[in-house]
Amino acid sequence: MEGYLKAAEESDMDILFEWANDPIVRQNSFHSERILYEDHKKWFYGILEGSGCRQYIYICNNEKIGQARITVNGFEAEISYSICPQKRNQGHGAKLLQLIYRQVKEEFPQIRKLIGKVKPENIASAKAFLHAGYGEQYSVYERQMELQAE
Repeated sequence: MEGYLKAAEESDMDILFEWANDPIVRQNSFHSERILYEDHKKWFYGILEGSGCRQYIYICNNEKIGQARITVNGFEAEISYSICPQKRNQGHGAKLLQLIYRQVKEEFPQIRKLIGKVKPENIASAKAFLHAGYGEQYSVYERQMELQAE
């Protein structure tokens, strides 16, 4: 499976919006609310102009398959990625994560650690990270606080 990453450009805004609002992507996201187009547009132009974040499009066989975003914070970078619905469960996630590793090495040589946060129920993404050579370091447990009636 050959593939490559390209930097996102203005013409990618609508497909990224479509992918971001895919029900499974929203379910697996840490912020699961549907994204409004105006909010997406503002965010997207901020990404294109910013220096701490990079957005990539994953292309395989001349077809846009998915996206990856890295957010740089000092010597670490956090990865967020998704694969389009039609191409899931075909090994693209692991391939994209391997490509992102190489891309970060080239573009950000100061980065010492890549981090991917995955919800426990997102087994496919966890497997993709493990298959791409990433290791699970720890789990985080949360409990929502009940609001007191005033």
